[in-house]
Amino acid sequence: MIVEALLWGALLLLLWLSFKKPQGLPPGRWGLPLLGYIPLTTKSMSQQLTDLRNKHGDIYIWRMGTQLMVFLHDHNLVREAFNRPEIQDRPDWRSFRFNLEEKLGILTSNDHVWLNNRRFTLKQLRDLGMGKSKLVEAVHTQTRLLLEEFKKQADGRKPMPVPHGLNIVIINIVWQMVAGKQFALDDPRINEFNDMTDDLITSFGLTAAPDFLPWLKYLIPSPILKHVFHINAMDNLRDRLLQYFKEEIDHHKETLDPDNPRDLIDAYLMEMEERKDQPDNTFNENDLFIVILDLFFAGKETTASSLVWLIYYLATYTEAQHKMQAEVDEVLPKGTLATLQDRARLPYTEAVIHETLRVSSLISTGVSHAASKDTMLGGYVIPKGAIINSSNITIHHSSRYWDEPHLFKPERWLDNNGKFNTKKEGFMPFSIGKRQCVGEGLARMEMLIFSSALMQNFTITIPPGATLSLESVPRNPFFRRHIIQNLMVTARN
Repeated sequence: MIVEALLWGALLLLLWLSFKKPQGLPPGRWGLPLLGYIPLTTKSMSQQLTDLRNKHGDIYIWRMGTQLMVFLHDHNLVREAFNRPEIQDRPDWRSFRFNLEEKLGILTSNDHVWLNNRRFTLKQLRDLGMGKSKLVEAVHTQTRLLLEEFKKQADGRKPMPVPHGLNIVIINIVWQMVAGKQFALDDPRINEFNDMTDDLITSFGLTAAPDFLPWLKYLIPSPILKHVFHINAMDNLRDRLLQYFKEEIDHHKETLDPDNPRDLIDAYLMEMEERKDQPDNTFNENDLFIVILDLFFAGKETTASSLVWLIYYLATYTEAQHKMQAEVDEVLPKGTLATLQDRARLPYTEAVIHETLRVSSLISTGVSHAASKDTMLGGYVIPKGAIINSSNITIHHSSRYWDEPHLFKPERWLDNNGKFNTKKEGFMPFSIGKRQCVGEGLARMEMLIFSSALMQNFTITIPPGATLSLESVPRNPFFRRHIIQNLMVTARN
């Protein structure tokens, strides 16, 4: 009888402890064991985060399934956290690393793998691009192709979505850097590649569920689990993409000239050879596959979506579009494409780009970090394994940092003399800290050249009698993809 009572007492104690939030954690949503807090609301993720910030302050938690998610609403708090060595890791989520066993590449790796790949990739981006004539020429080539796609739409005089070619030209720029090649916009191979990257991105919502609810694997047979949560589909897409890269890497091995490296693949193969006998070497062919996949995954989707958002905002805020066109007309002779040297002479264009990045807040909660050990932040305990997120969308729309934050106002980026004034506090579309996006410079260059060319040649408006939604696709709360909608494109004289 005593033993039974003790067992029941121990069970009740465990249940009580599992329901009770540990002391020292930030305030916020705790919820139920194994399930976390499931909100019964139709509010969007950004609305819920704003409500949490208003209720709990600049640091709060939301237990999602078994994952303790920490959200930071203050710019300085994010900067402090993301520069801490103990908050440099990425979460140990299989969906995060394309369902691979190893943590490879740049985006999801940790420790020496991440550090080596980040240093290598930053060097390659500087050597191959960021203002270098060869890459600028490639961007200009793709810009001219994109202008032809918009011209077809203008000639048709029919409302249509932003041309599909926008995705292809951005993929081509990444291919130029990675493998020194570009494809025709109607090439079936590059269009299949684009479709696969799109499908891989859209599959992430469901494939992440087992990372937040890991106990499902004990209840659901593996084949059913993989089917229900599209894990098989992710594996298939990933392997098909990696096969593309394998063919390209094999070709580079056969044609490599160490005295004349052509692109990132050549440089990586040479680094592999140079480091092969070093005990701390992390360079290998599997890692190269994921480095390339990371570059396409991040470089294509973020830049393409940002440009579509820019087009949507200019179609909605026609005065801003007219001001940008007037500036481009004054600075760039007709038929001339911008370069990085023109940036200082295009302050309003820069303002439009930055305002688009702010208002759209493409990655609404940033790319998650994970605590590698117990630490303190903002006066609270952050336990090992907690997932730390910068609440970009709430910071980008906070009246603490921005006047009339929900309006699209490029003028907020200009000083009294009309010069572009980069506002740092409260602005972090590429994150901040040691894991800041390695492709930021390339993305800014692409947006400058593409957007100025479009405004030089076309006026983009909302079709008569129609409306244009500036809301995002609701199915992915962490990545704000635009809704595909029709626009009118008119060629300018």
